[in-house]
Amino acid sequence: MPAARVTGVSDEEGYLLNSAGLPVEGLVRSWRDHRLVTRRYYKEHLEAAQPPKGTKFSNSPDDLLRESAICLVPAAPIANYLDVDASAHPSMTTERMGRWLLIVEGANTYSPIPSRRQARARMERAVFRQAGCLIATDYLVNSGGVIFAAQERLIRTPDHLRIPPKMLGDRAAVEAWLTEHAGDLAELARRRLEAGEAWRDQVIRRNMRELVERLVSDADMLPCEAAESIAIERIATSESGRKAAEIMAPIPTTRSDGRVQQAAALLVEAACPILAVVSAEGKFVGVVTEWDITRAAATGCAEDATVDSIMTREVVTAEPGESILEVVRRLEYYGISALPVVERGAVVGMISADLLARRTLLRLLQSQLS
Repeated sequence: MPAARVTGVSDEEGYLLNSAGLPVEGLVRSWRDHRLVTRRYYKEHLEAAQPPKGTKFSNSPDDLLRESAICLVPAAPIANYLDVDASAHPSMTTERMGRWLLIVEGANTYSPIPSRRQARARMERAVFRQAGCLIATDYLVNSGGVIFAAQERLIRTPDHLRIPPKMLGDRAAVEAWLTEHAGDLAELARRRLEAGEAWRDQVIRRNMRELVERLVSDADMLPCEAAESIAIERIATSESGRKAAEIMAPIPTTRSDGRVQQAAALLVEAACPILAVVSAEGKFVGVVTEWDITRAAATGCAEDATVDSIMTREVVTAEPGESILEVVRRLEYYGISALPVVERGAVVGMISADLLARRTLLRLLQSQLS
């Protein structure tokens, strides 16, 4: 985009804004030298006798999010840079934010914590559905680090460019060897950079195409939901030969005749999306979810109410021998985030969307490198 320009930047000392465009190259040089740019730019240029026309400086960096533009790039790892609830102390509330067509997340803003995911969904309803701004989730459009690391494995270091083991520990010898092979090492780095940039562009284009296609095909889907479904589907496809028993995690359990308050406390303590409910004989009879607890509180559940009065009895489950792909299909079909794994009437574990991502991502990356 030759006509594109950066109109605003912020750091911890403030923000700069110029609708005609900021001097990006100079700001990048300043950032490399000093790590902070806004106040320094203000001191060096805006306090000058003839300051640049139209440039504004504010010592409140979060206020940049009140300015409108075509695209916003949150480049700091802050999960709640936007939120509908001011009490959550976001960088900016959706009510006061600027108008943008697109948010391209350039930092690790995703959080798997259930409360943060719920807040994220509320934010996306306000930003995507109400304000009409598409959000490109960070791990779909900011995967350069993983891609470039993969190139270091795909384009392997040839034997003659490996430091001889006998030199290790001898600093002078290693420095001399590096100087001798500097040209070949630079060429290897150039090849890896070229391959990484080409693969990065291809992957991000594919991710954005799939994101848009999913949002177009399902008007009720949020960008974060579409991004998660893309990631889980790819992981599941690569892991289709594995079984539920290989990746399931322990699931906290509660007795059906136990108190609801105790079940609620256990759910919070375990940081788990569901609790398995078992009978006095140890037989699996249902689950308690965060929604069950919320509904019980909203309807004035009695203090001595037992778990069997609020639990979900019709439960979607998996068996230990079922494939991961089948489990993922079940999670998506029923629109649930977790399910218990049951064998002959006894609960033996659980699988959740977060667990699938955590326990299969390493193998997925390894398969791409093989």
